[in-house]
Amino acid sequence: MPFYHHENIDFYYEEYGSGPAFVFSHGLGNNLAQVRELIGELPGFRVILYDNRGHGRTSGIGDPSRLTFPVMAEDMAALLDHLAVPAAAVGGVSMGAGISLAFGLKNPARTRALVLSRPAWLNSPEPENLKVLQLVADLVEEYGPEQGMEHFRTSERYADFERVAPSSAKTLVESFTNRGPEATIKTFRNIPASVPFHSWEELRSIEAPALVLANRNDPIHPFEYAERLFSGLPRATWRELPPKSESLELHQNRFREYITEFLRDHA
Repeated sequence: MPFYHHENIDFYYEEYGSGPAFVFSHGLGNNLAQVRELIGELPGFRVILYDNRGHGRTSGIGDPSRLTFPVMAEDMAALLDHLAVPAAAVGGVSMGAGISLAFGLKNPARTRALVLSRPAWLNSPEPENLKVLQLVADLVEEYGPEQGMEHFRTSERYADFERVAPSSAKTLVESFTNRGPEATIKTFRNIPASVPFHSWEELRSIEAPALVLANRNDPIHPFEYAERLFSGLPRATWRELPPKSESLELHQNRFREYITEFLRDHA
């Protein structure tokens, strides 16, 4: 299995296809399998996926104080260095969108384009939409993964998610047991306290073309966050995705259609 070593962490990655490089980063609490399923084959592009620190098959979290967007952007840059890729289109979903924004700010010469899908952060730490992750961390710390998951499944918070966004409810339940408890607690507490950018003036300095993707009926990824990013980025393109709760297949198909069209023009 391929790994690259950075900051005493062994990062797991995969790549497939050929053509212009496209690096895509997964969401908080998930792993590269999430985005591999979402992206599919993407003919005509070299797709590079990886597990972020504290996630998937990457070896650990490292220093918990470095679970921040600027540091995770450095992790992405280290992967490109390892693969001898001087510049690439970069993107991600949720947390991965924030990592990509931070990468674009730190590495403008290496950023050919940005793909920002369902962003969950703007420039304020610990946003209200992510408070449920603090609850997950607290339950794992107090009860352990299995019992914590059962406490969550009987809570009003879970019932609210199940009613409004069942796919988000399913992802939250899976987050209790898909990693070790330390990784869940540390990442769910530290990363929401970070921000991918600090001011709207800073955001307007990004010159790379950007594709912003969002869907409605998703309390963890507010539609208005994507709208605000779209309005704040100088060279942004907007596309709305069908909600997963209505059709996962249609959501994936539209995602692939939109990013293929965008990357053909800008990667």
